[in-house]
Amino acid sequence: MKRLLPLLLSLLLLVGCDLFNQQDTENLFPTDTYDFGQQSAYTLPGGDPAQPREKNVVKTIQSYTGEIPLTDPVRRYSYELPFIDLAGSHAAGCNQDIENFFGGLIKQSLDAMERYEDPILERLSFSSYTQDGILTLRVDRRDFDGSENQAWYTVDAETGEAVSVARLFDAAKISGDPAAVLNEEVLARFTQRYGPLEGADAAHSTAYNRTQAALSPLTANRMHLNENGSLTVAVELFAPEGGSELMELTLP
Repeated sequence: MKRLLPLLLSLLLLVGCDLFNQQDTENLFPTDTYDFGQQSAYTLPGGDPAQPREKNVVKTIQSYTGEIPLTDPVRRYSYELPFIDLAGSHAAGCNQDIENFFGGLIKQSLDAMERYEDPILERLSFSSYTQDGILTLRVDRRDFDGSENQAWYTVDAETGEAVSVARLFDAAKISGDPAAVLNEEVLARFTQRYGPLEGADAAHSTAYNRTQAALSPLTANRMHLNENGSLTVAVELFAPEGGSELMELTLP
């Protein structure tokens, strides 16, 4: 999609104002901005930042929609950056991570479109829900190349502080010691993928030991509750032939 400037100027000379009249020029670049605490470089008409929109305790602090320039057929972008409106230190850390990473991607994408280049992001959205006093924030990302992924943030819905592993297991109604339960599940998944440990060679045993070692320390940062009440845990599974993959285990 990147065009050379001389070619772009030639096209403008040939078609005059029709190139932009055929598109909604107000949608070429951000039409509105929501900024919490610090004004963005992109603002609403008139220059004043809008007030955040509330979604429970999660607010939209930046919002941009429009058409990606020079795409045929036309593709639209939509970016919403969330903010957890809780006072706890863990919520503050989550907000900082969201601002640094996803806010950075938004800025890079907007800057790229101003240069008539491909943006990184096509869509950034989020959803949130509360279960047993635990707030879960899910950020969904779709890139211009079609790839998709998610990020999850978990905090106490009242205080904004971190949630313990034991509390997450209780909320998912999983009984037993969390480490023991997870070790058993990882063993089952490893055996299913690579075969039983009995009679296995050294490479097989080493891969399993590395997989178990990667679970320690067991922290809530690798876990999140799902909307149906189950618990998902991110696990690094090491292969006997070398390498590893990050997989998600859903419990129970």
